[in-house]
Amino acid sequence: MSRNSIHPATPLISGLITSLAFLSGAAAFEIGRAAAEADPRPAETWTASAEPAPPAASISPQPAESAVIDTRPVVALVMDDAGIDPQLTRRAMALDIPLTLSFLPYAEQTPELAVMADAQGHAVFLHMPMEPFGLEDPGPGALNRYLPPVETARRIEAALARVPGAIGLNNHMGSAFTADADAMRAALGPLAGRDLIFLDSLTTGRSRAGMIARTLGLTTLRRDIFIDHDAGNMPAMLDALVEAAHRNGQAIAIGHPRGGTLDVLETWLETEAARSVRFVTIQDYADRGQQPVRAAGASDESMGLFGGAE
Repeated sequence: MSRNSIHPATPLISGLITSLAFLSGAAAFEIGRAAAEADPRPAETWTASAEPAPPAASISPQPAESAVIDTRPVVALVMDDAGIDPQLTRRAMALDIPLTLSFLPYAEQTPELAVMADAQGHAVFLHMPMEPFGLEDPGPGALNRYLPPVETARRIEAALARVPGAIGLNNHMGSAFTADADAMRAALGPLAGRDLIFLDSLTTGRSRAGMIARTLGLTTLRRDIFIDHDAGNMPAMLDALVEAAHRNGQAIAIGHPRGGTLDVLETWLETEAARSVRFVTIQDYADRGQQPVRAAGASDESMGLFGGAE
């Protein structure tokens, strides 16, 4: 037999080898398919050491910060006679507390200063000149008990027009006028139905002003303490103001933009006593609820809060 001859068994052997190779490949395919079905994760992302992700419920949200509530008693400080001295009026506005600036309508720079006070977040009032007992002059355009009601109404409207942004008014002097119920009715009657605040400066214990204002539907408040009617006694008046605020939860004080008053206030506002109360505008004070209107008591008389306060 030549070297190129093919042995008869050779085709049989080749067929067996081919069959075995096919069976081996099929078995490998079945093993791989079974493994893939056992773990449904994509083959390209799965590894034996992969850590399962924590459930979403295990991540706790951060608690929200609770609002801080200021529980200090409130004080509304009203600065009367604003506008007369523009420099001192601006200095009063610069005090680091909310204020109510009550402007005299006849002061030359009242309109522009009232706009400035409003822009700075202070409340703006008309400080309406009214007739006092005695010979003191309340100034031009003042109300007195002998005016016809139509003239009283005209003067009130003219004064309000001089104080842009005014949300209310209080009396300048006026111990005689505020004690006369008919005069007060003539003055406040034209304001009925308006969203205005009337603050009785309480320059006399016989004032009927608050009672009349309330019957006309005006938001009505009254002054508790004059802080500077006696400049030498101002520290004691400030102590009395803080005491009244802590006793009643609120108090209204009246002062004036004078050099001595502002000197004392600028220092006093840095004390613990001043920090124990919260200063607000008269609008914010009124929003807390109206005060009861009362006549003056003996304690007011003994503190000298009438007469000289005008």
